[in-house]
Amino acid sequence: MKRHARKLLQEYNALSYEQKAEKLSILKQLFGGIGTNVSVGLPFICDCGQKIYVRNNVSVNMNGTFVDCNKITIGDNVLIVSNVQLYTALHPVMLSERLTPD
Repeated sequence: MKRHARKLLQEYNALSYEQKAEKLSILKQLFGGIGTNVSVGLPFICDCGQKIYVRNNVSVNMNGTFVDCNKITIGDNVLIVSNVQLYTALHPVMLSERLTPD
């Protein structure tokens, strides 16, 4: 899944601003689900892609990073500004569980 995502991201991030149809085609292959009127600025980075679900009327500005180890769902009518990072990686929350003796 990650290898497939990296290939698609390399293609996606090499496209020009005007190549909207090509970008949408790649996003449809990359994301687990995509609505209508979706725009994702360049560059864009994610881990798997297939765990990202984007609804209608969504704009993600440039330099978006989505670490989608778990599901990321973006609802309708959402604007995401530049340099936003969404992380769903899981690690222990309690300090005592994160610290281990040497």
